[in-house]
Amino acid sequence: MKVEYICHACLLIDTGDVRIITDPWFNGPAYCGQWHVFPKPVDTGLLKTADVILISHGHEDHLHEESLRLLPKSARVFYPFSWFGGAKKYLRALGFRDVQEAVTFKTYRLTRKSSVTFIANTHDNIIVIESDGRVLVNANDALHSYPKPVIDFYIDSLRAQWPRVAALFCGFGGASYFPNAVHVEGKNDWEIGKVREQFFAHNFCHIVSGIKPKVAVPFAADFALLAPSQRWINEVRFPRSGMKTYYQRYFAKDRDETDIFDMYPGDCLEDCRLRTESPYRNELKEGGLNHLIDAQYKDEIAWLSEIDFINESDAARLGEEIRENIDFRAALFDPETLSRLKFCLRVSDVEASNVYNISIKNGRAQVERGDAPAPQCLLIMSTSSKVLRHSFGNEWGGDAIFIGYACEIELLDRRAAKENLDVTCVNLLTRYPTTRSSLKRDPLRALEYLVRNPVRRALALRRLKPHLNQGVNFDRSTWLLRDPREVRELCGLPEFDDASQPQTQKVTSARATELP
Repeated sequence: MKVEYICHACLLIDTGDVRIITDPWFNGPAYCGQWHVFPKPVDTGLLKTADVILISHGHEDHLHEESLRLLPKSARVFYPFSWFGGAKKYLRALGFRDVQEAVTFKTYRLTRKSSVTFIANTHDNIIVIESDGRVLVNANDALHSYPKPVIDFYIDSLRAQWPRVAALFCGFGGASYFPNAVHVEGKNDWEIGKVREQFFAHNFCHIVSGIKPKVAVPFAADFALLAPSQRWINEVRFPRSGMKTYYQRYFAKDRDETDIFDMYPGDCLEDCRLRTESPYRNELKEGGLNHLIDAQYKDEIAWLSEIDFINESDAARLGEEIRENIDFRAALFDPETLSRLKFCLRVSDVEASNVYNISIKNGRAQVERGDAPAPQCLLIMSTSSKVLRHSFGNEWGGDAIFIGYACEIELLDRRAAKENLDVTCVNLLTRYPTTRSSLKRDPLRALEYLVRNPVRRALALRRLKPHLNQGVNFDRSTWLLRDPREVRELCGLPEFDDASQPQTQKVTSARATELP
């Protein structure tokens, strides 16, 4: 089995009888222009020879329209089956004729000797590829950001069915606006960002130690943020070049035979042997490549300084769209919580009176434009009209905010962090489908989902549901209000000597207060 690392989560896997692409994002930005694949791929020409495309989940850095349009429409596409429909229709509209919705834990034959199995973890999926006795596990985003009980359940499931894994590709970095894009007085963004990345890297190592593959590769964190206020986030990433040392120091046991390889675009893994063919290896400085961002995205960085302001009538119309979307979403939230919400949107491409102050009375949104936040405002959300309209206009458009860093949030009241009020505010600005709306829209699909899921999946849900949104990694007050050393202790992380710590650390200047 030969695996060529294209970029981010995109791999080209050649089993000898079938050529497979995973999670294609290799051309153009994602999340309303916020994410840029970095470093750029070396050669995407071979992708045109693919027989099969495997898509682990629907986030844009894994299901990327501009990249998909460049792939052969004769390829067989696999996408995970869920009760949120629409993916099959979408992929066929792009020109793909053979689209299979993969049921969790079901093995699909690709050729005489090669097969694939999807294993669902909420919306994320582990992909297991088998060929001629060799097993490759592609965990992408499906494990490393979850609580330990969830991770351990899937490790046990994988070990039970595939006790001998040749290669494991697993995510190791954060891909969410939280906590890096949320600011409050006293929070050291840089230090908390470093701890968060160490937390994910630590989980990567825990996954490796549990699955015990012959080779493990950290991947799916290859993107750069270009906005001046967010460039620091590129610098707090855990260096993949340091993963092997971290694993050996804190996880490796006697007779641990796992090799951890750091791969870059152009590198190739063939029968578990690394061929270091990437030209980026000659560009590495202190184990990283961030010094290349300015060269690879010179034009895009320049364009960021050119703001295309919307006109006054459009700015007024935006206020109505904000009100209508909040009214549509308000029924999903506790009325008492909504009645206490006072927040504002600062819209970067509105030239005058660009602050939209928002409150909710009797379940109805009140939106007033001004030049400054209203008194007793809980938080300020800074974004653009483009992002807001993308979020309003698409069921999954809110991913640009929740995942894509398209919104900066300044908490002016520490209560907002304690009560997760920023999450409520962001959710009010999205159109995410709910389980109830999906059941109502397509009850037969929901029934099919339940029928086609094996008992094992149902048991997993009952066992894991209490943990899916719990644990220290989801506790906002921990990451926003506690000292970095306390966070490390709560997460069970060792003190980590990181030479990339800057002399001047970024600390926010939010005017955080405690309102009665």
